[in-house]
Amino acid sequence: MSTPISADRLAHLRRDLGRKGMEVNDKLTRLLGSQNATLQTWKLPQEETPGEKPEEKLRRFLDQISRAQKRLGSPQWGLCVACGAGLADAVLDEAPWQELCNACASAEASP
Repeated sequence: MSTPISADRLAHLRRDLGRKGMEVNDKLTRLLGSQNATLQTWKLPQEETPGEKPEEKLRRFLDQISRAQKRLGSPQWGLCVACGAGLADAVLDEAPWQELCNACASAEASP
């Protein structure tokens, strides 16, 4: 079970998720509009998906952000969606959309 999030941290995380969502949406819009949008400098979650198109990566990332926004403030926030292990606060502060613990992310990346 996760510990409750302070109101200040919750507001900060909501703001970070909203900003990242807008940033990803902007990249996706530019990419689909054939404008100059590159993903080379972006670290996207589970990037090792073979054959995935850039717009598919961005849509998947946007979906992940949306799921994180829905979980934020709930008992499921901060828990791995695969195994239920707690995610480190430092990880969530850096990437509040994170859904998987290191062990599950590694297992998912392995064939």
